[in-house]
Amino acid sequence: MRYMILIYGKESDWENVSSERVGEIMGAYEAYTTKLRDAGALVSGDELNVVATAKSVRGMGGTQVVDGPFVDTKENLGGYYLIECASDAEALNWARHAPTMMHGGGVELRPIMVR
Repeated sequence: MRYMILIYGKESDWENVSSERVGEIMGAYEAYTTKLRDAGALVSGDELNVVATAKSVRGMGGTQVVDGPFVDTKENLGGYYLIECASDAEALNWARHAPTMMHGGGVELRPIMVR
């Protein structure tokens, strides 16, 4: 079964992080990605550009395109991993080890709908 690990954090938290600390965190993401790949669980994953570059498209009686943050939250979606696992427990284990916890973020684990 496929799962999406959605990585959340506050973009503003990165403003005062030293370059050394950024290097540590990015190194942790690289190691995490390598572990996922080596385990055969990684399908794809990417870091997303800053939220100010995003657009939101909404329907209902016409299409509306909106700039900027869209969800009433203090955290932004910063990236994702699409993984394939044999069980919910395996997917949850991968989600628990996502490096976003190193800088106060969190993840959302969502199974991909199979039709």
